[in-house]
Amino acid sequence: MISQQAPLKGLQTALERADAQTVDTERLREQVHTALEEAGVETPTRPASAKLTHDQTDLLVDLLEGFSSRREILEWEQELVIQTVGQLEDSWFTRVASDAPTVSALLGEPWGEVDGIRPDLALEVRRGIVAKDLLPAFHAAHEVARWSAVERVDHLADDPEQEGMEPIEPRDQEYPLMRPAFGEIAGQQEAALGQLLEGFESPEQLLAWALQVVGASYAEIDRETITQPYFELPIRRRLVTEEPTEEDMFIRESWAAEYLLPAFNRAADALADRTTEVTAGQQYRGESGDGSIT
Repeated sequence: MISQQAPLKGLQTALERADAQTVDTERLREQVHTALEEAGVETPTRPASAKLTHDQTDLLVDLLEGFSSRREILEWEQELVIQTVGQLEDSWFTRVASDAPTVSALLGEPWGEVDGIRPDLALEVRRGIVAKDLLPAFHAAHEVARWSAVERVDHLADDPEQEGMEPIEPRDQEYPLMRPAFGEIAGQQEAALGQLLEGFESPEQLLAWALQVVGASYAEIDRETITQPYFELPIRRRLVTEEPTEEDMFIRESWAAEYLLPAFNRAADALADRTTEVTAGQQYRGESGDGSIT
């Protein structure tokens, strides 16, 4: 993780005379997707693993590209929770969305006590986060998911009865890791985060949202934490208002970074070994790597 002082100062010195750098992220994105599709056999035999790699690629390139707002960072982190299967430390999500030098580098502009950051330095910081944090987390996610990824080889069989079986295209699959449970929880988490950032019309709506968060976090959020926004009036006033100020938005984003995303991360970790793989739009039964019926 990027600290607030020494690493940034060291990078500033190292890049002092460098020209501003840019990266063609869309070209990079397509290059990686194409390379994944052309590698190995014509069609993947473990499409769930291939889909995980494709989805992780998009998140990696998104980070290299940078973000336009702190809200975008939080929304990206929520997707990252799912695609890392909860393998990052809970505190990582809070630090990345709250540490001023890091947020400034992700936005490519001043934020908090950071007055400004050069584009080349911001890019180098983002690259460092990819190398130090994302790649190990993606590796850990594949370790969790690899042996439960169902082998799909029916379309390769010579048996005449198997003729016409279509291969499974990983990028066409609806669910993360081809597991409906992860698609369900991803949708619940996205909705809960969005509602918090948008705010609430009444205390009753706030209470109903709290119950949604319990479900979206698989009850991994602490009991005291989920009631805090209601009982602590200063926080409630920030969340229940028709015309939020910049300070209101800052509090909402900070609450999400401090409490919501870490709970979502624990939920994804808890769910990792308890899900069933299917193809989108059809049922499939077969034996997974750990012997479970999927």
